[in-house]
Amino acid sequence: MFAEIEEIKKQCEEEIISLQRQIYMAKRSLFFRWDSKAIIQQAEAKVEKIQELLVKLEGLTDQIVPVVNDIKEIIGYKKAKQM
Repeated sequence: MFAEIEEIKKQCEEEIISLQRQIYMAKRSLFFRWDSKAIIQQAEAKVEKIQELLVKLEGLTDQIVPVVNDIKEIIGYKKAKQM
């Protein structure tokens, strides 16, 4: 589960970087397209939403870790060693 969360965070960071490049290219374009403003606004909104959700995810992760650790302690969870 934690590996999936980390993978999601990584993909979100990559998407944010991609969107920031899109914004930069749209702003710096030699020929300002008629729809550039809309493209920039959509990309900025998407970046903002992703960042908000990452903050929420981080908060939830901080809440989940102690619960999972307590459950593991109570049931005597031992990770099986794979060879």
